[in-house]
Amino acid sequence: MRPVRIGPVSCAVAAPAALVYQMLSAIGQGPQTDGERSEVLERDGDVLVCDFWTRVTLPGGVDRLVRTRERVTLRPPAKVEYVHLDGPVRGLQESIALTAVADGRTRMTYSGIYQPRGPRDALRAYLVARPVIVRAMRRHFEDLRQRAEARAMRSRVFPREASPGAR
Repeated sequence: MRPVRIGPVSCAVAAPAALVYQMLSAIGQGPQTDGERSEVLERDGDVLVCDFWTRVTLPGGVDRLVRTRERVTLRPPAKVEYVHLDGPVRGLQESIALTAVADGRTRMTYSGIYQPRGPRDALRAYLVARPVIVRAMRRHFEDLRQRAEARAMRSRVFPREASPGAR
């Protein structure tokens, strides 16, 4: 059975890559919205096991908070990798890579790959999981972009002037 590719989903951020990476890797810290949260259950250096509660909109407009347990591997300074250990897409492998671009900006890029466990699972992955994950990542990236740009404007460590059209 062929793997299901998810993404890429990209977002430009008017903030330095080091700041964006710091915020991306701060799992379990800081306020979140809509009941979303994360909790670090285990940590061994740059490898964590975390529970994530993520708000998703399913087909038909059904809004739901979904829990996943994931192994997170931090790869400073520019990548975070995730493997779903439990939850609706167990086995999904994801990564978020950061690329420094001109003028102190950063490009965040999400990509995922899922190996279905049969024809029904493949159909569910293509028709439900893939579009749900892409929407969730766009929403997460937009939230992170806004927070990173605001923080860069205040930061002495990571200074960055916001500029129009940073998207």
